[in-house]
Formats: sequence, structure tokens, C-alpha cells
Amino acid sequence: TDDWAHSGGTIGFISIEGEGIVGAYSVSDKIRDEAKEVVASLKAIGIDITMITGDQRRAAVAIGSQLGLEEHDIRSEMLPEDKLEEIRTKVQENAINKKWWTAKKAVMMVGDGVNDAPALALADVSVAMGEGAALAMDTADVTLMDSDLNKLLYIVRMGKKVSRTIIENIAFSLITKVIVMGFTVAGRVSLWAAIATDVGAMLIVTINGMKLLPSSRK
Repeated sequence: TDDWAHSGGTIGFISIEGEGIVGAYSVSDKIRDEAKEVVASLKAIGIDITMITGDQRRAAVAIGSQLGLEEHDIRSEMLPEDKLEEIRTKVQENAINKKWWTAKKAVMMVGDGVNDAPALALADVSVAMGEGAALAMDTADVTLMDSDLNKLLYIVRMGKKVSRTIIENIAFSLITKVIVMGFTVAGRVSLWAAIATDVGAMLIVTINGMKLLPSSRK
């Protein structure tokens, strides 16, 4: 049984009334092929990852180590209310530590079971797996219909790219307006030149936003 537990299995026993325990078995979740790579990529872009599971401690650590997680990043033997409290604590910590000059940190919960639904509802951003329970999908903000974790990495990267593009466009537009306004007040630019500059800035902002469109390249 120690070998089963260390391999990531959850151990169960079979008994017959009057005879006692007559057998034992071990079941474990299959790690998705892309899971380890996705975890490494998310950590590489500065995202802290915590594994929350109801599995026994040894099984949870065995699975987490295969994903590249440290033991202190693994929460095991957690009931639905424990998962809910874990997410609540992280959300509250972010709210308390938020400074006006720093970017807001968000808590994202990824789950697929009925037991995950309360925590999914409380997280800032919740993601459900398409092969999971219907309640989890109904509760989550986003559902990965094919349960491909690479899509999770894609939406995180896309979100960062969208935010960066919005900041670029706003900054460029404001700087352009200020420059044109300065030249206009100084009498150095005509009305038509100001209009042309405004239209040009609009086109540049639009083209910059078009880089967010999906590419046909694989």
C-alpha cells in the first residue's frame, strides 16, 4: 500500500461481512499529457500555482511532484468547504495587500467537479473543464470545451496581451492629442493638419489592435 500511495494512488479496501477485509485496490487520476508543460509555462510568466485536492496527502504530493509543484504548494484532503475557504483567504489577502499604485492580483480557480463549484463561484476568474460536472461548467466564467489545458495558457497570455495593447493605444492617443493641442495653441498647425493627425492616430490604434486577431500560423 505504501507503493500505491507514493505512486499517487488513493487506496480503498473491499470487505465481506463476517470475513473482514478480503482485498485492496488503488485508483489514481491520470495526469494530462500537457499538464506539466502548462504548469511550467504559467510559473515562468509569474503565476503562483496551488494544487487543491481532496486526495490523501501522500497521493497528492506524488501527483503534484510529477507536475513540478513544491510540497508547500499542495493542499490535500480538502472538503468542498475547505476549498471554498482557501479561495476566500487568497481573495481577501489580495484585497488587503492591494495598493493603488500596483496592479490588482486576481485569483483563478480551475476545477471540474461538483465539489469545486463553491470555490469556482468565489474566485475572481473561474475555469471549468468541458469533461467535468455540469454544475462546475454552469458556475465557471470560462469553460474549456475540449479540456485542453493549453487553452488555459492561451487565454492567460491573451489577457495579458489585450491589457498591454489597451495601455499602448490609450497612451499613444493621449500623447498625440497633447502634441497636436500644443502646436494648435502655438499657431503652428492648421485645422486640416490637426484633423489628418487625428485620423492617422485612429488608424494606427486600429492597426495595433488588429495584432490581437488569431493567426493562421500554427
